[in-house]
Amino acid sequence: MARPKSEDRRKAILSATTALIAEQGLGAPTAEIAARAGIPHGSVFTYFETKAGLFNALYQELTTELTDAVVAAISPEADTRTQFEQLWSAWTRWGTSNPDKRRAQAQLNISDLVTTEIRDAAYAYAAPVFALIRRAGATGPLKDAPIRYAGALVSSCAATTIEFMLRDPKRARVLCRTGLETVWHALH
Repeated sequence: MARPKSEDRRKAILSATTALIAEQGLGAPTAEIAARAGIPHGSVFTYFETKAGLFNALYQELTTELTDAVVAAISPEADTRTQFEQLWSAWTRWGTSNPDKRRAQAQLNISDLVTTEIRDAAYAYAAPVFALIRRAGATGPLKDAPIRYAGALVSSCAATTIEFMLRDPKRARVLCRTGLETVWHALH
């Protein structure tokens, strides 16, 4: 009888994959992922059938974690501007608090290995975030743009802001505010 899968091992594999993608990119070998996770190489494929399956699971986990952090920070009774500020603050806080996760997510976001189904599921899960972006841009130049395009612009600006906040911690607050104002004006 096969041994039941351990959630701790699964988490160790995902954590090791996150760190190695952040360090080496998507070419990180599964043997190195296993070594970093402290498990035999073949165990990676006990939990994830393929490297693509591992990447899809990690993409889903990271986008869910980011979405949860952002949605939890948004006050439902606040006006759109305040909600967008809350979204931006939570997003940049998550990114600066989790630089490896943000870097891995950025790599996975452009990977052809992440399936359309996984991307669609992440989009559906992030519906409250996209709805807020749509409300923020309801009267601006992006009002008729596809929402995923507007979301990608916000995401790109957030990634750039986070990267510069990490590079220059003394100016992080100013950079965060500048990024917020830039995105708000682009939307609004």
